[in-house]
Amino acid sequence: MKAIVTLGLVVLATGLAGCAPAPLTKADVDGRVICNADQMDQVERAARRERKELHWVNCPQVTLRAV
Repeated sequence: MKAIVTLGLVVLATGLAGCAPAPLTKADVDGRVICNADQMDQVERAARRERKELHWVNCPQVTLRAV
């Protein structure tokens, strides 16, 4: 019984390991466009200081460059 359970767990772990996403490479990251969280934070802090209401329609974007 223990051997069957152990074998089942090994098969399950092997199957799940095959579904793991591949790590990102330089080619995957280079040129990727994301929201610029730093700029958004600065604008939101300035709006709070000036007691202004702020609504984001689109986020400011930045392009990632791998070194």
